[in-house]
Amino acid sequence: MVTKTLADGEPALWFEMRFNAPARVLWKHLTEPDKLRYWFPCQLDILPRTGAVVTFKFPGQKAMEGTVLEAEKPRLLAYTWDEEVLRWEIEDDDDGGSLLTLTNTLSEGQDLARTAAGWHLTLMGLDDYLNERPLGQDPALWDEYVARYEDQLG
Repeated sequence: MVTKTLADGEPALWFEMRFNAPARVLWKHLTEPDKLRYWFPCQLDILPRTGAVVTFKFPGQKAMEGTVLEAEKPRLLAYTWDEEVLRWEIEDDDDGGSLLTLTNTLSEGQDLARTAAGWHLTLMGLDDYLNERPLGQDPALWDEYVARYEDQLG
């Protein structure tokens, strides 16, 4: 599920997805580079400690840095990525799984539909990785998801 919302008065996308893994397992997939490399959209090096530097590396591009804003293992991780803020909140549920809420506070003028489609496919990849399925991040679905989110988010 994705909705457009406000976070501290700024435009944001809010995603909620249930995973068949407890919070402690999901936390590892949000913080450990050897797990992140399978599903996150770039190489991410992060020490989940408030004030720590976060490094984002895309092949052939200069690395970008962010800062960890909040880290409460295994429930909350928030950090900056350029002008954006990513806030990951995890809650265990009664079935041994967990609910992940991602709030992506956006930079001004950012394309909502393209950003939402990107996170949708990325979170699908995380679910596939956790369930030991081939990654479902099929680039052929990109245009379909962008169009869907253009209609949904206006």
